[in-house]
Amino acid sequence: MSTSRTTDARSPLPERLVGLAAAIGAWILWSGVVLTGTGLIVANNAVFGAAIAFFAAYTAGWPDGGRLPSIAAPAIVVLLALWVVAAPFVLEVSVDRLLWSNVIAGVLVALLAAGSIVGGRRSTGSASPSA
Repeated sequence: MSTSRTTDARSPLPERLVGLAAAIGAWILWSGVVLTGTGLIVANNAVFGAAIAFFAAYTAGWPDGGRLPSIAAPAIVVLLALWVVAAPFVLEVSVDRLLWSNVIAGVLVALLAAGSIVGGRRSTGSASPSA
């Protein structure tokens, strides 16, 4: 009888982690403007920040995956975040504060999304009944 309780007692931590990643994605979206960047990095941050915010919010809103497999959206967030880290070097950004903003925000988003994947796997693995 308690097996239904164990399957419903899932930790909210993975959704919270990726929800925080969505908020950082919103920062990335606006960082090119706020930190007075110039060139392609402004458009890059707008596009990739919006994509990170969307997929991270999707993951937080539908922790079981919705129409996508449960690992797809957070894995996309990790890949997008890795590009955000690399973009200032590839696009040769000359504004140091924008470069470091991308590196720090991208690493944080990648870690949070990866933590969401690992935490989601652990909570579903530990929630399986052992009867």
